[in-house]
Amino acid sequence: MRPGPFADSPEFRRLISGDPEVDPARVALELAADAYPGLDIEGYVARIAALSERVRPRCPSKAGVREVLGQINWVLFVEEELRGNQEDYYDPRNSYLNEVLDRRLGIPISLSVLYWAIARPLGLTVAGLNFPGHFMLRVDDGDETLFVDPFHSGAILDREACRRRLSELLQQPVDLSHEMTAPAPLAVVVTRILRNLKSIYLRAEDVPSVLPIQRRLVALNPRDAEEVRDLGVLCLRAERPGEAVDPLQTFLTTSPDDSRSNEIATLLVAARRRLAEWN
Repeated sequence: MRPGPFADSPEFRRLISGDPEVDPARVALELAADAYPGLDIEGYVARIAALSERVRPRCPSKAGVREVLGQINWVLFVEEELRGNQEDYYDPRNSYLNEVLDRRLGIPISLSVLYWAIARPLGLTVAGLNFPGHFMLRVDDGDETLFVDPFHSGAILDREACRRRLSELLQQPVDLSHEMTAPAPLAVVVTRILRNLKSIYLRAEDVPSVLPIQRRLVALNPRDAEEVRDLGVLCLRAERPGEAVDPLQTFLTTSPDDSRSNEIATLLVAARRRLAEWN
């Protein structure tokens, strides 16, 4: 019997099934395994757990949330010297959690996933915030929500300071609505990681690297017509016409009035022609 899709990514399979207890770091490492075949996922999971355990004895039983966050910041950004890679932001290695740990460099979302993985076992209530242009974390502290910016050495912000930071980064006024500060579902977080990588690899015309990313995007977002379309186009570019037919046909069926429908219809004919030639 042939293994099902993502057979080597059990945590990712749990994510697409809707399991609420998925481990963000383990999923991120499974994504990295696409680019690093044979990646020692368990070894990196153990390294992350060790970082969390390094923080634990420094936090008294009655330590407040800010005190715990301060100790996490000390371990990650002082002792381990992690930092945001502002010099080469679009290096794909910044998005892969194994490389973030090895190189001590990352972007907001990858550093946030690492921070999240360290904070959760310490009893903190942590979630991702899918802000436009900049990813952060929220940490609940009783009736107050704190905002943590791992890209800037784990800066701990109140609501107003967070609003000001986003306004500065986006160079326009920002109103932190309830919707903006609501916890982002993990599927949304992982989609953002994948789309970051997709953009980087497409700019480099690196189809072999982007194809597994696109497969995961469609698995997470099966009703996103543009992602389905892109999977078909990429499969065709990768000389996989058999894999291209279904997503191209699905796109045309679900989005008949799209501006690219004629172009996609032409590609579908080409995919079927190539498939017939091979058979």
